[in-house]
Amino acid sequence: MTILTLYASGNYDPADSYGLIACQLVRHLTALGVHVNALGMGRTVMESQPCDVRAVTSRPIVPALGGLVMGYPTRYTAHGALLYAGPRVALAMFESSEMPQGWAEALNNMDAVIVPSWFCADVFLAGGVTVPVHVVPLGVCDTYRYQKRTAGRPLTFLAFLDRGERKGGIVALQAFLRAFGEDTNYKLILKGRTAKVGFELSNCNIEVILEDMTEAELYSLYCRCDVLINPHKGEGFGLIPREFAASGGLAMTTAWSGTADGIDQWGYGLPYALEPARWTGNKTLAGQELGEWAVLQPDDVAVHLRRVAHDWGRYAMRLPARAQAAHTLYSWRDFAANVLSIYQGVTSGNYATTATLAA
Repeated sequence: MTILTLYASGNYDPADSYGLIACQLVRHLTALGVHVNALGMGRTVMESQPCDVRAVTSRPIVPALGGLVMGYPTRYTAHGALLYAGPRVALAMFESSEMPQGWAEALNNMDAVIVPSWFCADVFLAGGVTVPVHVVPLGVCDTYRYQKRTAGRPLTFLAFLDRGERKGGIVALQAFLRAFGEDTNYKLILKGRTAKVGFELSNCNIEVILEDMTEAELYSLYCRCDVLINPHKGEGFGLIPREFAASGGLAMTTAWSGTADGIDQWGYGLPYALEPARWTGNKTLAGQELGEWAVLQPDDVAVHLRRVAHDWGRYAMRLPARAQAAHTLYSWRDFAANVLSIYQGVTSGNYATTATLAA
């Protein structure tokens, strides 16, 4: 039996990006017959975890050397000597066009690196990563199955408001208001996490939801909405637009960085320009020269919102095929199987010794 220690960057929390990845790896690696040791720098066991995941995260570990480590590479050493005493693979991503200081050195101390998009692979290799780089897309949960939207209600848009400037929530709000104003034929739902949005809106066609949601609750929210507005500045992958597309909605998202992969098959690409990436508010990254990221103007996004609204019937006809494409291209089961294959290649010595890209 393969024993693989999974070193998470924070909590094994399904509501966080790396936490969700960790939980999906626990589930699907276990299904593949792997004994998973769940370790991390945050909470390993959480009530928000599905029961099958919690059954693994709550059990004692079996000592093993090396493993799979996730998150910011400059924090890997905090996991201690066991990680560095054996074969080790990193799972990392970044959202602007140049890596932070120290990342290349930390990643070159791994045996291999896994990234979820070709954008990340290009950034890492250009930044000096010399170990093999493997592109393995993340997955979409089976929960987000295709659901035809209900007719006879306002055309409903969804945007995620919190998580900082990079996610594009404020641009999405401004674009909706410039496209439709207070016209009640159109509705916007703004989703945030508990207590992380510091203002209220009284517009009659805007609903604000501030709460953490389970996978099933998020799916129900997706099914209430027809269009996702996701004008982000940069994504390592972009789980939310792909989940929304898989559920049968039109995912309008920036056609750059991690959401560029396969976008013509599953989404609607929003045009963008590039600007210097300023990670204001990020204590670790603020002040560093980190290349460029996308910038989208609300007026430009509003043009695309009106275009979709004007010809909604034609766009809606394409949504079943786009949902199927999202499920075909992005599978957590396939993701875990590819991660396991790469890790086993490292442990057996059957891997390239120079920087390569492996799909």
